Amino acid sequence: MGLFLLSDCGKNTRMFDDCFSSTGESFRLFMQNKLFLHLTLMVVVISELFGAVAPSQARPVSVMQLIPLVPHPKMLVASGEMTPFPAYLSVHGLDPLNPAHAGAIDTLEELFHVLPGVKADFGGTAPYCVQFEQSDQIAHPEGYTLTADASGIKVLYCTEAGQFYGAQTVYQLLAYAFHGTEFVSFGDTLVEKDAATERYVPTLSIADEPAYRVRSFMADLGRTPYSMPLLKRLIRIMGQLKLNTLHLHLWDDQLCGFRFAKLPMGHENPFSLTADDLREIVRYARIHHISVMPEMESWGHVASIVYHYPELCAGEGMFRGASFGIGEKSYELLEKMYDEVVPCLEDTAAVHVGMDESRWGLLPGEESKGHTPETMLGRIYDILMRVAAKHHKQITMHLWADHAGRPLPKELEDKVVIEPWRYLERDGPSIVQDLERYGGAGKTPMMMGAGARSTAYDGSYEATRIWCQEGLKYPNVLGVTLCLWESNDLAGRLITLYGGADYAWTPETPVRRDNDPFGEDLREHMGREMRSWQIIFPEANPGAIDLDRGLEVKTGRYVWPPFAGKAVAPTVDFVVPGNEN
Repeated sequence: MGLFLLSDCGKNTRMFDDCFSSTGESFRLFMQNKLFLHLTLMVVVISELFGAVAPSQARPVSVMQLIPLVPHPKMLVASGEMTPFPAYLSVHGLDPLNPAHAGAIDTLEELFHVLPGVKADFGGTAPYCVQFEQSDQIAHPEGYTLTADASGIKVLYCTEAGQFYGAQTVYQLLAYAFHGTEFVSFGDTLVEKDAATERYVPTLSIADEPAYRVRSFMADLGRTPYSMPLLKRLIRIMGQLKLNTLHLHLWDDQLCGFRFAKLPMGHENPFSLTADDLREIVRYARIHHISVMPEMESWGHVASIVYHYPELCAGEGMFRGASFGIGEKSYELLEKMYDEVVPCLEDTAAVHVGMDESRWGLLPGEESKGHTPETMLGRIYDILMRVAAKHHKQITMHLWADHAGRPLPKELEDKVVIEPWRYLERDGPSIVQDLERYGGAGKTPMMMGAGARSTAYDGSYEATRIWCQEGLKYPNVLGVTLCLWESNDLAGRLITLYGGADYAWTPETPVRRDNDPFGEDLREHMGREMRSWQIIFPEANPGAIDLDRGLEVKTGRYVWPPFAGKAVAPTVDFVVPGNEN
């Protein structure tokens, strides 16, 4: 048709010339119409030509490809068959009187809100049923199986954690099945008949469990505020992505993010959490099968603490921070600090004591008492265990491995958890070396410090991928921490959480291809899938995240005008004694 229009275009316009050349006005009107005609014909020609070419270049896409479950299940088998999306669905097997079922119930209630026009209920009589059933066939405590067919979806689980994670997959499966055809990329065509106008649920089976026992995300309250609404939203996002530990870095050189009741720290920070706030976060996280691990820096990165106790400062630490001077007065203060945080935790919990990037120094009068970094760790461990026993808690102590490795007293080697860290893909060889150094049967339990460093303004997950894939070789690796340092820009750096959670659960996927040496295809793939996920999961809407966050802060200072560069609290500008000049 396009070629026909091109060959006849001149003949047709000459005919218009003959008809409208009798007067000047007619000619003026004709010229306007002639220009319009030419443009119209050219648009038709171009459209026809591209329309003739496009189908041969289109990429066929299945409905299943529009359902990028994240984290990717350990095993997924799709039959290729489809079930029309139900107009009415009922959920069975969840008990509203059982607190351990609350997270799964909340998840499905949120799912109902993103399925407009679909009738959904708990315990109803719909022919399409979502059934949850506890089963001894599932061995892993966080594992589940899921089958979807024409009659509905069945989830088998071992514990309520597996039930909760199965509910997250049900959410994604049905939300993507309902909305997935909205995410067809330019040039792609759906292979299923009428998929663009009708909605289908794929028939499939899933057998799923996490590769790592601990899948953690770290929020840096020691450099930036996290409001209670933001922390709760973060917990909901973590639950959807099957992360199970919220690592709260409570204080650092810039800010103290915890407001002590019996001590002065944190009162200068208008955004610090109280003990009641922390208890509420612990309670809320448990609904989403998430444990809270506070990090209480106990040697370095303590300028916001020695701001109130300058006599306990041993001088400038790394990166212009401050370190505690080692001695009895520092130990006494640490015990008082632990004594306010530990009671807020669950009966069985983990506590991180920091210990990274510190400078060794003794308090006056402590020079001849035999203090060493090893004996210091022993004292801190004893203090933490004493406070835990006082409050009837079972506490596991975590600490950073630090740049050169942290020497441990022999008696603590099997009682604590160490954590080396690296955040860049180019650190891949060093990550392998760290794992060879710290990993192995009979060695100290370890976590892997991954995520993004503070200058990755759009987030990162590449180091996480390497950690999680290489860490599978070592039986003492408990899991991974996705770090978000120095910033509360969760929305802007969400790929750290989204991509990292995928590798923490199933390290083998997604795959970095050999023909993608710079990771551009993988990053584009992850970014596109994350955007689709944010649409079906409104909790991750960037506007809503920013609304809960309030003002953006980095390293203790506001980022944007009218407060750009201003400190959140006076501790940000604290100068270590002796360094005033």
